[in-house]
Amino acid sequence: MAITTTVSAEETETYVLQVDSALGPISRTVKRGPPRDARLDEIAIIDIAGIYSDDISERRAVADKIRSACTRLGFFYITNHGIPDNISERAAEACRDFFHSSVDDKNKIYFDHEIEGYTGRNNEQINTAESVDVREKFKLHYRPSMDPTSRLPGYPTGGTYQEFPWERTAHLPSFADAMTDCFTARLQLARRLLRTCALALDLPEDFFDEKVARPNAALVLNYYPPTVTNTNGPDGSTEEAREQVGLGSHTDFGILTILWQDNTGGLQILSPEGEWINAKPIPGTLVCNMGDLMSMITRGRFVSDIHKAKNETAGERISIPFFLGFGPKVPIEVVETCVQPGAVKERYEGILAGEWLRKRQIDLKVAKLGKGGVPVQ
Repeated sequence: MAITTTVSAEETETYVLQVDSALGPISRTVKRGPPRDARLDEIAIIDIAGIYSDDISERRAVADKIRSACTRLGFFYITNHGIPDNISERAAEACRDFFHSSVDDKNKIYFDHEIEGYTGRNNEQINTAESVDVREKFKLHYRPSMDPTSRLPGYPTGGTYQEFPWERTAHLPSFADAMTDCFTARLQLARRLLRTCALALDLPEDFFDEKVARPNAALVLNYYPPTVTNTNGPDGSTEEAREQVGLGSHTDFGILTILWQDNTGGLQILSPEGEWINAKPIPGTLVCNMGDLMSMITRGRFVSDIHKAKNETAGERISIPFFLGFGPKVPIEVVETCVQPGAVKERYEGILAGEWLRKRQIDLKVAKLGKGGVPVQ
């Protein structure tokens, strides 16, 4: 059942959107009305073939384009990203097969709700001003077994990782291989992109390498059913359903995100002018965006923008984001190229990335419970 609110006859042209981000509460003035398609000059389409070149000038040329995109919106498309089509296609097919499984089979992978595994629809509420999120998801976290660099000399040792219980997906014979192959490919691309971000910030190209040697990283499968948006009041009055979203308005916590989306569409980004714009699927591309941690360490130079997902079609929608963050033992500090002479040290400097993330997750849960929302897992 949709959550309803009465619409005033004198509705204003704008409203204030509040988001509990990893940087703290954010308020943005948003223009009312349906989302519009992004203009060609709003979400850059960047050919990143140059990041694989041995020529530093070609790598810097890509970095210049990424810098331009990250300082305005924080979102951009990438082409020639190096991930073979068959890896994404296999992952998408495995994603559909998983979500088409029975509830009993999906619940077998209710591995650890606080960390990873399956979460059913209507169990989370990213933004309490919007509906409960109607998506289903499956989350898989980083393990050295999925990291090709873990077999190289000099890889960090120590720590324990519990392997994912793939035997619980035995009813889907190709699922485990499709997920691990997709995770590995995204991890390799994310590290390459982070080296490009270092160049974009006028830092040594390897500046972030050790910070993501053993990262906080996750691959997520999202399933969005068709969405109901309107209803009539039980007493016959005209009412409008509170926007029923697949995934509510939010920012990402980490350093960067790489998103594969199917042809359905549904990703909406809040523009600097306060308009929701559609980041429509473009064949052969992936969508990248900066997260809150990147915004923190660049003092806002690289933007972590608000976005949401909504399926407004009669069919299903799937997406597969990959989230990259620093390793839990990495200290958080503003990068030197973003520090003004004589600037006061940021309050979070010296905090380890893992401690910061846990604290922000707890703060976020407390904030949502205080507002009557469903906590994010």
